[in-house]
Amino acid sequence: MSHHRGAIATRAARCCGAVAVAFVLAPAPCSAETAASHCSAKEQTLFSCDTGSKTVSVCATPDLSADAGSVQYRFGKTGAAELVYPPAAANWRKLTRGGVLTFAGGGGAYLAFTNAAYRYVVYTAVGSGWGEKAGVAVEKQGKRVASLPCKGKETSELGPDLFTKAGIADDTAGFDLP
Repeated sequence: MSHHRGAIATRAARCCGAVAVAFVLAPAPCSAETAASHCSAKEQTLFSCDTGSKTVSVCATPDLSADAGSVQYRFGKTGAAELVYPPAAANWRKLTRGGVLTFAGGGGAYLAFTNAAYRYVVYTAVGSGWGEKAGVAVEKQGKRVASLPCKGKETSELGPDLFTKAGIADDTAGFDLP
């Protein structure tokens, strides 16, 4: 029995090391703990974290691919999203863009949802000297009006692999970390 636990711990350590090396652009939790989420058990959680009093999540249908499925941004108290965007009937690919950030000693990725004058941007990043950052920023007509960092560990699949797999277009507006 103790050998079994040791093997699991060794595999977990290898997993975490591989995640740290392979996903510098999208840090992922290695523990069994998961961030609070607005995504259902049938959906894929592309991003989720607790910002204190609210939870921000990006959820995808199980059939997400370059030509199928859908993605939604959800924000509010866990279990009671106040904002769900875009609506299920909308063409989410016209309203959603992905981007990659490059820094000395690190990098990051973000997903931006445009809603008229507003843009909701979820992000994860890691950099030399400042460590990891994740959260959501809200912009109105190009100016940041809110920034909510994640409290605790985020769940994130953000990065170029996801953007390609899901057919998410590159963001040309750019994004500066808060």
